[in-house]
Amino acid sequence: MASCASFDVEGVLRMLDDSVSECQGFILMSATEYNIGFQTLDITAGQITTVFSTVFGWVILLGALSYKIKIAKSTVRIL
Repeated sequence: MASCASFDVEGVLRMLDDSVSECQGFILMSATEYNIGFQTLDITAGQITTVFSTVFGWVILLGALSYKIKIAKSTVRIL
């Protein structure tokens, strides 16, 4: 469980009874809490490339599809 700590007048880091949301000093947490909280933030370059390529591909695909729909609508109007 995370705890609040602060340096006292003597320069010693002491635990405080303050809640974590009201802490004015440092928040201390265990290694397990840190890993659970920040492990999900690991984004690799491969993941970024995959997402960018997928989204960019959808943009190109939808652009081409809308162009074909526009041509088809104009062809129907002519007939």
